[in-house]
Amino acid sequence: MEKLREKLLARLEGKRFGVVGIGNVIKGDDGAGCVVVEGLQGKIDLPIVDCAEVPENYGGWVERQDLDSAIYIDAVDFGGEPGEVRIIPLEKMMVTASSTHTLSLHYMIIYLRDEWKGDPIMIGIQPKEMRIGDGLSDEVSAGVKKLTDILIEAALTDKQDR
Repeated sequence: MEKLREKLLARLEGKRFGVVGIGNVIKGDDGAGCVVVEGLQGKIDLPIVDCAEVPENYGGWVERQDLDSAIYIDAVDFGGEPGEVRIIPLEKMMVTASSTHTLSLHYMIIYLRDEWKGDPIMIGIQPKEMRIGDGLSDEVSAGVKKLTDILIEAALTDKQDR
């Protein structure tokens, strides 16, 4: 997680960023992105939104926020350990069916790549279970907590640098 922290802090240094949570909170670990956004509410002074299962509906929201970077967080099966958090290259998200929101993410990524001036960052949290009615697994809860802490640190560091 330290490597992720260093990469993310370096990529966000001096940038105004927002956070977009993707997922379905009633499907277990699929709600990880939404839970990160919930954990950020009231703790950072940056735009955040829970777009649930329709990230393609929030491309305009990202543009209106005048951001340098937008961080998209979703449960992504990249073959890691449950709760593991990684920055996922956009090209990989376009080629693989790794998110439960693949089609809508695919179109959103094409839009971001071709039309938006900012730096989109896709962060995946490896799910363990995605059954209806379950909350987050312990492993994913731990990953969500660590990622939330990193994003708070990045937001506070950015604010001090301005």
